[in-house]
Amino acid sequence: MIFWIIQGLGIFALIFYSLAFQMKTKEKLLIMQVISNVFSTAQYLLAMAFTGAVQTLLGVVRGIVFYFYKKRDANPDKIVLIIFAIAIIVGTILTWDSIFSCLPLIGMLANLYGQWQNNMKRLRIFAVISAVLWTIYAFYTGVYTGMLSEILKIVSSMVGIYRFKSSKLNNINMCEENEEKTT
Repeated sequence: MIFWIIQGLGIFALIFYSLAFQMKTKEKLLIMQVISNVFSTAQYLLAMAFTGAVQTLLGVVRGIVFYFYKKRDANPDKIVLIIFAIAIIVGTILTWDSIFSCLPLIGMLANLYGQWQNNMKRLRIFAVISAVLWTIYAFYTGVYTGMLSEILKIVSSMVGIYRFKSSKLNNINMCEENEEKTT
């Protein structure tokens, strides 16, 4: 029964995280990621994958902190980045299980850096790096819907990178066409 609860929580995490990278603004992306990370925390906790649980819980806190910074139209200071990096490292040390504990550590550091700065393309690229590492960890811990979720995060992030790159190019082309029509 626990196995199916774990997988069910992963499905909810998957839905919210997949939607996150289709959001145009960072605020909406962060809200979706926080909701996803709440489900992921519960999922890893029930699977007894404590490094994953602690790291996704830190992801919840990070998302909330970064959301309020963005809401005030401010950027988190480097000290915020350093504090979260230290918390991620300490969380890994306290929950160390095996060499596989390094995967969420590196994944969370990549995701932290991606969310710390404001470039949405970089945010999505670092999310891909993070998701690749979490995919391996989820497989190792038997959190199979978590693994599927991470694979879909990769796909969703890549689609977001392509989609918003394309829309920017389309806007440039439309502006050029409008300029030609007016001259």
